[in-house]
Amino acid sequence: MKAAHTTRRRGDHRTRVGRERSARTETRILEAALGVFANMGPDAPKIDDFVQAAGISRGTFYNHFESVEELLIATSEWTTRETIESIDAALEGLEGPALRLGVGLRLFFAKAQSDPVWCRFVARVWKIGGDELPTRDVADGLRNGVFRAPSAEVARDLLFGAIRQALLHIGSGKAASNYGTQMTELYLQALGTDARRISAAMKHELPLEEEEKETSS
Repeated sequence: MKAAHTTRRRGDHRTRVGRERSARTETRILEAALGVFANMGPDAPKIDDFVQAAGISRGTFYNHFESVEELLIATSEWTTRETIESIDAALEGLEGPALRLGVGLRLFFAKAQSDPVWCRFVARVWKIGGDELPTRDVADGLRNGVFRAPSAEVARDLLFGAIRQALLHIGSGKAASNYGTQMTELYLQALGTDARRISAAMKHELPLEEEEKETSS
């Protein structure tokens, strides 16, 4: 019985080590894919591009992903999940669609300006998910009369068209440091948001700013 237990424990250990190694390899592929897609877009890359960037064999690639399209989807989910979750957490407790939308956009653009590769990836690929956050706040604002637009579809298309163009500009490295804040303010103005609500959204201190303040103190 003791020998059987020892054998089973060794088998469990090997299984765990194998899973951890596989997870590290997958993360390595995703990190490499982020840069490849950011630089080449979603359609141009071939499997060999990812194999070379990650320093792996084609066999190892196929152990984790069946195609470039599958890798693209996985990279999109992997690279945006943390950002979307952190923004959602930062918006918790904030009342009013204008404040939530304004702060959320400012946080999103702050992430883009601090991480150029991520920014270019999102701008070129745009399979980011998480669009339910701003879409929800836009719909809420239209329903309550805080925002004005011909329709929710028009307001949404204006938002995501502006975000895509803003990310392309930020990714070029030519955007001013306050570019994201300016884009956020302009979009709120385009929705007919009153000046008081816009001012509150622009003045609200972001979590990143609070962390930097603690670090410098």
